[in-house]
Formats: sequence, C-alpha cells, structure tokens
Amino acid sequence: MNSSWILSRSDAPILPADHPWESGAVLSAVALLPDPDGTRLRLYYLVLHRDRPLDNVLCLALSTDGRNWEKPDLGDGTNVVMHSAGHETHWGVFMPMRILHEPEEPRPDWRWKMLYWERPTGESRAGICLAVSSDGLSWQPLHEGPIITNANDAASMVPARPGLDTPLGLAGWFLYQQTWKHNPDLSGERDNLKQIHRRVSVWRGPEQFDGGWVGPVTVLEPDADDPPDLQHYWMVPYPTTGGYGGLLLCHHTDDQTMDVQRVASIDGWSWTRCDDRQPLLPLGGRGRFDCGMVTTKAPPCLWQGRWLLPYNGRPTCHDQAPRYAGDTDVSPGIGMVELDPAIMDG
Repeated sequence: MNSSWILSRSDAPILPADHPWESGAVLSAVALLPDPDGTRLRLYYLVLHRDRPLDNVLCLALSTDGRNWEKPDLGDGTNVVMHSAGHETHWGVFMPMRILHEPEEPRPDWRWKMLYWERPTGESRAGICLAVSSDGLSWQPLHEGPIITNANDAASMVPARPGLDTPLGLAGWFLYQQTWKHNPDLSGERDNLKQIHRRVSVWRGPEQFDGGWVGPVTVLEPDADDPPDLQHYWMVPYPTTGGYGGLLLCHHTDDQTMDVQRVASIDGWSWTRCDDRQPLLPLGGRGRFDCGMVTTKAPPCLWQGRWLLPYNGRPTCHDQAPRYAGDTDVSPGIGMVELDPAIMDG
C-alpha cells in the first residue's frame, strides 16, 4: 500500500468533524506549518459542505507532536480562521489552496500569504485570489478582485529562488494551475469534464507579491509513457535542496480514482517525473477511509526532525461513486504520513 518514501501512515482520519459548523461536512487539509513560537504545529483545514458551499470555512487545529490535535478557541467561540465572502461562485467554491509563512518578509503584515479561490464581491468574477496576514489568523485580501479568473480552481504557488530567470522573464513566484485541452479520445463515461484533458500550467509571478502575473504556460501533461486515461489534476510545489519538488495529483479517468506522484525540477519550469511514475501516496486498501481518492494541498513540513505530510482521503471516487460498491460506509478525512527525509534532497 505504501511507497518506499513513507515511514508511517495513519490508519484513520486524524481529526474528527465534531463542531457544529463541521456537521455534515468533509474536513480537508490545506497547510501544515510550525507555529511562529516553535512550540506547536498549525494544521489549517477546510470545512467543506458539498451541498452548502457558502458555509465552507477555513479552520485551525494545533498539535505538539503531529499526532494529537486540539481545535483552539480563537476568541469567538470557534476555531474558524476565514469565512466565505458569501457570493455564489458559479464555478468552484470558496477554497484556500496554499498558505505560506515567510518570517523574513520585510512587511510584517505580509508574512503570511494565502492563495484561494473565491468570488470576493458581488460585482467580481470568481477566481484565484491572494490574501495576507501578520499572524496567520486575521487575513486581508491583497486585491479587490481575483488575480486570475480563468478556470480551474486547482492551483498552488511557491516562491522562486532569487534571480531565477524564465522564458517569461525574472520570476518572484510560480503559480501552478490546472488547465485544459481537448482530447476526443478520452473516455467521458464517468468524468464531469467530457473529452477535456487536465494538465498543469505555470504563471510567472512578480518579484513584488502584489504585482502582475504572466501565463499560463503548460509545463506538465501526460505523455506516451502514461496510461491514456491519466490526467494531471493538481501540483503542489515546494523547495528542495536541489531546486523544487512537486506532489502531482494524478486523476485516472476510467475508474475515477486519484493518487499522488512525485515530480522534481531545478528551475520550477522544466519538470521530471520521479519514482518510475509510481505513486508516492497510493490509494489505501479496501475498507480504509482513503481507498477511493488520495489528494493533498500541502507540501511536507519539518517538525522535530520528522517530515510530515497531511493528505485527504475518501472511500469514494471523483464522481462520488463508492470505490467498492456495497462495502460498509467509511467516513472520509485527513490522514498523515511521515516521509523519509531524503525526499527533500530534490
């Protein structure tokens, strides 16, 4: 079930949906980061209401060991960090996709950064938005509207190494987004996007975080060495000693399952598939909470000498059908793996 990179993997979800605002929702990990005081881990997670998306909220859990979690009262009787703006998005839902902490950021109110999908006002379109914070708890939108309004809502970002040049000029940031191309040979029997092949494209970001973005340019897509039904759904980038690593969410069109493969890059632009294209995070075994889909929005996090990676698992497939029809219902949730530290060597 596990790849050679995985040292341990949770057998069940690590966080219960036990608050009133979580009732009937799925919990989805967004980010795992050390608290600035160095004594605790922060797990940001989305409370995802499939039938009531305007009730989606971003919440916080804390841990000292990465195994036992508490949900803190943030001053209003809840652990809610951010609410939806309350506007129908028409595509996608309110969804934080990446949270970063940059202690060396010269502007204190920008030291926490967020990438999220939202329709911030009734006059704007839905799209990819940016927010900033001084403490990671109180967030302010960086712009009045989205920075990118074309689909899709699957995206992530990472700072570029200083002075890194690209075909589109010097980069301060890289934003990776799911984009599409037409593929008439792709099976459309179960997929929600008929004959649309998902792939990953990059936007070159500004040297100043509030500047303009240029793109998209396709940098990752299935090729002749992949099964014909494979799609690249999402890519989570992170810095390594050799450049960049990436967690590539691989969508299998025919059976609607999803797992996570590993990719690597020196420059954030040209990417190499790793591990003979075998999953870093494979599906869990039959009967587990993660036997239908395994995804992640977070990169690995170093905590007390251990590299931890939260992931999201469910027993149903992308089209919501059970992976194993007739099996006892199992609740989806957030899992955790510990990774071999060598994975960060790039």
